Amino acid sequence: MSFYTVIKTELSSKKYILCALAEMKRRGELKEFVHNERKESIEVDQDGDILSIAKEKTGNYEIGGDNRVVNRFSNRLKQFYAYESIKDNIPLDFEIAAETETEGEIRILLKG
Repeated sequence: MSFYTVIKTELSSKKYILCALAEMKRRGELKEFVHNERKESIEVDQDGDILSIAKEKTGNYEIGGDNRVVNRFSNRLKQFYAYESIKDNIPLDFEIAAETETEGEIRILLKG
């Protein structure tokens, strides 16, 4: 038996969430996602498991879905959210020299 779980996050930028989801899709970690701008929500299909990302009253987003999947997905989404945020906010005198991922850990080497 599985339960519906909602995880509240401190993710607040829709831009970085969408970028993170696009990167996850590019890497094959999810099948599809649909952004509904009117409802401020995103529906994610991860190998048949449907998850929803919705904006709450505080301005942050929450992730809801099957308990078996939502915890693992939320951790991975937070990781890609930080990754996209870092890439977007690198000072102009630095550039990314190398990106590697080992066992779910993303490492970025900057060159300045």
